[in-house]
Amino acid sequence: MPSNYIPKNSLLGPTRVQRIAKKLIDEAGEDRKLALEAHRFFRSMVDENPQDSTAKSLMVDSLKVAQASKNNVIKILSLVVKMEETKDENITKASKGSENSVFSELDNLLNE
Repeated sequence: MPSNYIPKNSLLGPTRVQRIAKKLIDEAGEDRKLALEAHRFFRSMVDENPQDSTAKSLMVDSLKVAQASKNNVIKILSLVVKMEETKDENITKASKGSENSVFSELDNLLNE
């Protein structure tokens, strides 16, 4: 019978979470850049033909995507800050003897 895999390091340790957050922030920045580029493209189409309703709606949609990517970065950063605050609180609690798992911490952060 095969033995269960027991990782040496935490799967969701602070370093890994920070690396994932950085990657997501970089991807959101790229998404925002492309959405603003699409907005400029549709804006030029509307400037050429003000009656083009499709270009107008796509222009608005591209702005929504750009704003959503910005909001997602803010959410990611707030979660990382909450995680750091929770980690500091858990260090003080751990010295008193109580310990929480990473999954319960993330669940608590998402429910706040």
